[in-house]
Amino acid sequence: MNDMNRNGVSLHLGTAKLDITPPHSAPLAGLASRKHGFEGVLHPLFARILLFEQLLSDGQKRRGLIVSADLIWWGEEHMEVVLRKLRKKWELAPEFVILHATHNHSGPQTTGRFTESLGKYNSQYILYLQQQLFKGIKMALNNLEPVVIHKGVGECHIGVNRRKLVKKRVETAPNPSGPVDPQVNVIRFKTEDGKAKAVLIHYTCHPLTSTENLVTSEFTGVAMERIESAFGENVVAAYLQGCSGDIQPSLMVDGKFYYDAGKIGELADLLVDQVLLTLSGPMKSLSPCMLTAKMMEVNLPFQSVPTVQLLESERGYSGVKGEWCRLLLKNPERRKKCIPFKIQLLNIADEFSLLTMNGEVVVEYGLAIKIQYSEKVLPIAYSNGMIGYIPTAKQIEEGGYEAYESCFYFGLPSPFAPEIEDTIQMNIDSLLNRGEE
Repeated sequence: MNDMNRNGVSLHLGTAKLDITPPHSAPLAGLASRKHGFEGVLHPLFARILLFEQLLSDGQKRRGLIVSADLIWWGEEHMEVVLRKLRKKWELAPEFVILHATHNHSGPQTTGRFTESLGKYNSQYILYLQQQLFKGIKMALNNLEPVVIHKGVGECHIGVNRRKLVKKRVETAPNPSGPVDPQVNVIRFKTEDGKAKAVLIHYTCHPLTSTENLVTSEFTGVAMERIESAFGENVVAAYLQGCSGDIQPSLMVDGKFYYDAGKIGELADLLVDQVLLTLSGPMKSLSPCMLTAKMMEVNLPFQSVPTVQLLESERGYSGVKGEWCRLLLKNPERRKKCIPFKIQLLNIADEFSLLTMNGEVVVEYGLAIKIQYSEKVLPIAYSNGMIGYIPTAKQIEEGGYEAYESCFYFGLPSPFAPEIEDTIQMNIDSLLNRGEE
């Protein structure tokens, strides 16, 4: 009995890869230092699509969608419209859809919800992005075929923790003694005749190599292109970003980070080498299960909500502080005591599930999930929207960019309350341990 029907379940997969490089110059997202439209393209941006389908006993079809895009994130405010169309046109229920971003800092801004210091929003690009997404889904539906699944695990040491305690203050600096997740998970999908069709690569590190005003898919996207070239024959290699909120490339000199677009290829090669090594070694056969999915929203509380008087008094400030005040005054609905955090689970095989979150989640959460669930569940941040950084209780107490300063950039009323860590972990446990609804 082959891998497809060991559990009496078969899985079909369709794939597509589409260019999503902005057709016209637009400001790039993720760095306040870049004020104007990009000046050129080092590496094109792509959206890579994996569309799963199963035929149920009653003749109905069940579908699941994974999209990995060379973007910083998917805009929270666009999710409802996109998910509604996916359900109506292609019978993709929202809980079965993962719109994931590699968290590339050298692509366009995709939301108008944050301060312009994170990149000026271009609504025309969103229309183009959505058109390419829908076009890609049609393409994937046209090449559905049965697949078998294999999984391998390797290690790659690109990332380093970036929270360093200096004189009782947390600075953004290399912290080699801090937690990291060097694990590389490689999931390969082959057709019945033994040909590779797609590869998913899960790793955990900020794609933050370049600060130049140039479009690039960063080491994550370049690595995927090189893996695809190694396979040939239209194989799609898609990157899944782990909980990398406090992890970035270990490009450092004299105890400080530096940035160099010329290093993108070197970092990509480090990842490619480990992926190809893993693919060439023994891999574990995974039995497809019935595609199932669950999702929940959890309200994460803030420490406080700023008064209108405070915001008015500081709205004229220069820099991100003034932007933050004006953003919250213009959008009073943002001044709430909590914000919804989306957690979603997609089960694809008996020992392969994806747990997604719509935040910039720090590595401590990802490590805890992997340990608790024996690495059968891969934690994926930057999916189906973005609300901001998700720090731990300890980090909230310590301060620093992820826990405090980033709140201004993301337009949050204040830092989160420390109890969010227990709340998130409790709800993840509930989602993973409860039966199918």
